[in-house]
Amino acid sequence: MPGSTVLLTALLLCLGALGQGGKQSELEAERQAISARIAQTQALIKAARDDQQQTTQELSLLKEELKLRQQLLSNLRKERRAAERRLDARKASVEGADAQLEALKEEYAEMIRIAARLERGEALWGMLLDAESTSQAFRRLLLIEEYGRNRKQQAERISTSTASLREELNALRQERAALVDVESELRAARDAARSGTRRQETLLAKLQTQERQLKDQLATEEARRAELGKAIDRLIAEANRASTADAGFAATPEGRIIGAEFKANKGKLPWPVAEGVITGRFGTHNHPTLPGIKIERRGVDIATTEGAAVSAVFSGRVSNVIGIPGGGMAVMVDHGSHRTVYANLSQVAVQDGQDVRTGQRIGTVLDLGTGHRAHFEVWDAGGSAPLDPELWIAR
Repeated sequence: MPGSTVLLTALLLCLGALGQGGKQSELEAERQAISARIAQTQALIKAARDDQQQTTQELSLLKEELKLRQQLLSNLRKERRAAERRLDARKASVEGADAQLEALKEEYAEMIRIAARLERGEALWGMLLDAESTSQAFRRLLLIEEYGRNRKQQAERISTSTASLREELNALRQERAALVDVESELRAARDAARSGTRRQETLLAKLQTQERQLKDQLATEEARRAELGKAIDRLIAEANRASTADAGFAATPEGRIIGAEFKANKGKLPWPVAEGVITGRFGTHNHPTLPGIKIERRGVDIATTEGAAVSAVFSGRVSNVIGIPGGGMAVMVDHGSHRTVYANLSQVAVQDGQDVRTGQRIGTVLDLGTGHRAHFEVWDAGGSAPLDPELWIAR
């Protein structure tokens, strides 16, 4: 029956809308997260721009911002495609509802014409008198009454279908408005990305005129990094000797439990700073401005705000607090199966042998003349190898 068709169609449309709504919510949540990271990066860029000594930091931040804007553009393109699909589905829904409404109206008009003939007394009496028996006449009378009820139900179906069509038309207008909004955001994101690219080019040209200054800066940073590396190597070797003698935190029941939990939380650990942007990545990379020069990191550098607290990414025990010549303080925390290192600290809030919990303050970030940057490393205690911290902290 037409009424059943209308109900089935409405049900299918509702189910489709629910599925699309879920995808839309995911895209909107992703867009909000990327936008928040862009805003955070922009605040750090402004701070670096206000300090003429942080030009290299500003360039690194601009590169990170451009990557985020490219992610935002990708998100908005997906959202636009999803909006276009929703719009097409809504158009088809409106067209289907409109066609069903027209069919109902045509059927109802035919019912009215038949009813008009029946309501003329001679036609009704003619049908009853032509009956071959009383029982047949009675059945005909029941059919006429049933026809009247069907006509009333058809009128109700038309009313319901008209209301549904009105709702579909309103939803269609909303889908069109949503698509216009996404298109507007997409244009704004493209403009912002182009502006960031131009700023990068300007900054790069400026830095290329400061090659001698950049090389001196790089030499200073490399010396600090080498000192930190030697200190960590020494501490790791000492920790390994202790663990082979069945001593140390890793050998305790608590250490074994925390070690297992640390491994289970790979990719979900909190960042060591509340607000920050990774400007120096793990591994060997080209220098951002000096051609032919490579930079090797055993951890990540995270640009953050002045005076930012550096916190433990997981529970553990402080194995060492050390000073790095020309590079502030560094702290190593033992998590049983792994170790984490927090460097470029101006102040330290923990001491050797102290148990720390996830999120507990380790120290305060230090500005070594190139911006406030926390240095963070993750080590495999068993293999004594540095690991990429980005694989361990939450995205």
